Amino acid sequence: MTTSTRFKCLLVLPFVQWLLCTPLCGQSSRYFFYAPNTAQITFLSDKHDGSLGIGYGRGGKNTVLEAQAVYSPVRHGAVMVNFMSSEKKSARDSLGSGTEFSFGEIGVGLYKEWEHGSASVFAGVGQGRLHNDYGGDQYSRFTVRRWFLQPAVSYSGKNFRGGISLRLSRLSYPRGATSFNIGPELDVIKKIDKEAPFFLPEPAITGGLILRPFIFSINHSFGSETPRARPPHPPAVYDARHRGQPARHRPT
Repeated sequence: MTTSTRFKCLLVLPFVQWLLCTPLCGQSSRYFFYAPNTAQITFLSDKHDGSLGIGYGRGGKNTVLEAQAVYSPVRHGAVMVNFMSSEKKSARDSLGSGTEFSFGEIGVGLYKEWEHGSASVFAGVGQGRLHNDYGGDQYSRFTVRRWFLQPAVSYSGKNFRGGISLRLSRLSYPRGATSFNIGPELDVIKKIDKEAPFFLPEPAITGGLILRPFIFSINHSFGSETPRARPPHPPAVYDARHRGQPARHRPT
């Protein structure tokens, strides 16, 4: 008995309200310290199923480019990979200020198919780099790490498909450095140092039109405004590679 390979090519066009006003946003929407990538909701039904997607979106004054892939090497088991890059046109530019954020992650999961859809659960880890440029050689930069658990349910018909998911994320900042003369943004960094890790429920919904071999999808990811944190340790502004020592100003 042979199993045919069905690798679908997706062109994903996400509509994402990407800069969310969480406690990890700065005092101005020009800066942020975390923003979620689009949750990948899988549509798998058999061994060797897979998909590849690209997406473009806008949030605030930032542009977002995303790439996603998932593949099932064995029946009921799959691997997913996600990458996101966001930048503001003026970021790291002597003429202005803004934020750059790049993030990649990998996950493994199980799925169970039925006649018109499937249920899945994935778990994995991702890491990225975030750089805020405040102008005048003032900056903050962090390594952002996220562990996640994501159950999802999907439906696929002849010309339409859709799905919902709930990504449960644990967000931490294992390394970082900052300038001190950055005004109220320093309060946000103190909050990160005091309350991390953050636990974020991130629901998402997707719907798409099937025009084989392409699928045009609209995705929306939601964020939490009140992330829960473990009991805080004494606040400090620091280079996290040398916890407790003041951050040194290092121009970029």
